[in-house]
Amino acid sequence: EGGSVRLSQLKGNVVLLNVWATWCGPCKKELPIVQKMYDTYSDRNFVVVAVNVDADRRRVQPFMQQFNISIPVYYAAPEDAGPLTAMGIPSTFILAPDRTLIDRAVGYSPEWEDRWKKVVEKHLKSRK
Repeated sequence: EGGSVRLSQLKGNVVLLNVWATWCGPCKKELPIVQKMYDTYSDRNFVVVAVNVDADRRRVQPFMQQFNISIPVYYAAPEDAGPLTAMGIPSTFILAPDRTLIDRAVGYSPEWEDRWKKVVEKHLKSRK
């Protein structure tokens, strides 16, 4: 919606930062896992920042509807898309509440869901 987010605003939260695009086959497999993580942990100190790098933003909403994705989506500025995708996509980074990098993955693997759950749960506050 035109807003922006800074990682400094998210201090104190576990952050899953996912870089993706509608034309990316592995992203289509990974985004449902990101959605499931969001659904499971967003009632705690857990935030998903899904960064879309599509040049044509009009493709994003139909894509999200097709794959039943409701996570908040942020858009990379065109000049930032290249550096964000340099290692490949999807790229996922998990940051601890103090913003240190605690996990990262490039591409897609079905095993990452269990790995990410373990990493995230180790850094989450208890449910109230």
